[in-house]
Amino acid sequence: MIPSRISSGGWQSASRCSLVALLALVGIANLILLLDQSGALVRSLYLDADNASAFVLPALAGHAPAGALVNLGNHAWYEPWWLMRATAGLHGYRQLWEAAPIVLGLLGIAVVAACAWSALGWLAGLLSAVALVAASESLRGVLYVPESHGLIVLHTGVLCGALLIAHRLLCRAVPRLPVLLLVGVPLVAFTGAGLTDQLLYVSGLAPFILAPAWCWLRYGSRPWRAVSLFALVTGALAALLGLLLTHLMQHQHVIHAPFPVDFVGAEAVLVGLQNLLAAFLSLGGGSFFGRPASGAHLLTFLTGALIVLALVAVLASLRRWARATAGSAEPRAAASGSGDLFIAFWALALVLVLAAFALTSFSGSVSNIRYLVGAWVALAALLGTLATTPLARTVVISAVALFGVLNLHADHAGRVPAAGPGPDQQVARAIEHFVTAKGADLGYSGYWDAAPVTWETHLRVKLYPIQSCKPPQGWCHFDGAQISSWYLPHAGRRTFLLTDTRAGVPLEVGQPPASFGAPLASEVVGMGLTVFVYGHDIAADLGP
Repeated sequence: MIPSRISSGGWQSASRCSLVALLALVGIANLILLLDQSGALVRSLYLDADNASAFVLPALAGHAPAGALVNLGNHAWYEPWWLMRATAGLHGYRQLWEAAPIVLGLLGIAVVAACAWSALGWLAGLLSAVALVAASESLRGVLYVPESHGLIVLHTGVLCGALLIAHRLLCRAVPRLPVLLLVGVPLVAFTGAGLTDQLLYVSGLAPFILAPAWCWLRYGSRPWRAVSLFALVTGALAALLGLLLTHLMQHQHVIHAPFPVDFVGAEAVLVGLQNLLAAFLSLGGGSFFGRPASGAHLLTFLTGALIVLALVAVLASLRRWARATAGSAEPRAAASGSGDLFIAFWALALVLVLAAFALTSFSGSVSNIRYLVGAWVALAALLGTLATTPLARTVVISAVALFGVLNLHADHAGRVPAAGPGPDQQVARAIEHFVTAKGADLGYSGYWDAAPVTWETHLRVKLYPIQSCKPPQGWCHFDGAQISSWYLPHAGRRTFLLTDTRAGVPLEVGQPPASFGAPLASEVVGMGLTVFVYGHDIAADLGP
């Protein structure tokens, strides 16, 4: 049976201090590198149109006329929206918006590590903190942007922490009403806001309700029944609040595009499992599939091997733990019970997220790594369950330290790569210089260029996305992330079109449509990028 807390007894050797010091130094080095690269990381992340749209939409929403419809894209990210709309009028709002996801991501890591420390001991907390701070390039693109489910880390950590607090209070016979008021009310408000992101239902809410219920079924005592009731009541209220907030936002004309999720067919289950493995390895920086077995790719393979071994070992330890606790009496010590509750919570999060990914249409693409962030956090949180013997502790600490060193090397190997194909700051300035000289500051382009240019020019140039459609128009309003008022034509206004002929950039305008008429001027502003200025608002030439 896995002990509820990791004891340090019996592991008193010189190597212990050395390994722990090494592990801590690796974590600190990864944190320092992240902070050192934060400026370059921000510039990189917002060359991706999905990320940049999360800034452009709230920045321009205040200028939209009453009744304009704001489409956030394929999922509702209302929490970041509320923060940015509340601070849009501040002088340094850009810096705040760019820094907030990094600060909140690190705060989420700290909360998860604190929960592991509280439930399983200091070593479990240190292991989870290092594993999460040592983020790969792919994981950075999930954790440290506003709309990409990065807040899942903070929310799951808070849900786990609330369970641990409620359990300890109720085990001490604290009356239920004060627990519900002091812990439950803030938790309902915070979690209800988070549940506007439907991914949190699988990653956090389901484990929050099911973990104490599982412990109650195992131990059958009054304290566990009280914790289960607490989780059920607060979870249900949070879900209702999340639905209410979503309805209110839709009533305020802030919506998200339909994003249907289907179960895969029986014949696609194997492919889904293969994509699950590839996506999970990619999230951790260990995606070696299809790469040459030489050079730096050997280090990528080693990273991937560590991830696979950790996942297999954690799943095996959870199986042993579940068997050992079957039919046992409830632990007397609150700390021991907290350990079981902690393990049950993160075990459910890991299994539910992996299963939801593998059995649904999310598994159709390896690029859907952001939907696995809850499973990645769960794996990191559960690493402490492997440290059950002196030898096991040595192996686990060494493996996590090596993982941190490998991702440290990968992140430090060169400059931060661009997260998307959007024009960089230099090209955006060239676009701004040309079009403003021609009397235009508003234009249209394909999706992957529009938001990055708008954000890089500090909104001085506004570039809105369009998409191809059936004749006679040929080009129409974009049906994803956008504000409906962007496509209202204005008489006598000059506008411009940005075309993009770069290979591998989808959804772009390759050449100026004849239906737009003859341009007044044109200029090549970058590799494959050309600007055409028109003497009228080409929004009038777009279809709905």
